[in-house]
Amino acid sequence: MLISELAKKTGLSKDTIRFYEKIGLITAEERQAGTRIYKEFSEATIARLLMINQGKGIGFTLNEIKQLIDEWEDGTLSTREQIRVIEGKLAEIAEKMQRLGEMKTYLATKLDRLKQDVA
Repeated sequence: MLISELAKKTGLSKDTIRFYEKIGLITAEERQAGTRIYKEFSEATIARLLMINQGKGIGFTLNEIKQLIDEWEDGTLSTREQIRVIEGKLAEIAEKMQRLGEMKTYLATKLDRLKQDVA
């Protein structure tokens, strides 16, 4: 499928897809049509892009995602290493949640005080 169809199916912009290809997160075959060269993406690219978005959504960087996908696909990421990576990310998420909770409490207290001053 061409990049425009891939963009529609994934909700990602063409620029994002091109960037992901440039850094090696996804691949495309080149297809020549007349004097133009088009990028042809496989159906498997859709699943990979969804996995990348999910990874980003839970706090993985693009470099981490690329490394994990590459190692997962070539079989070099042991189960112990997978566990270590996931546990580390869960710890990061827990820390972020704690900081967000503290910020939420601070802002709620500030809002209450401001409302009292207005009343």
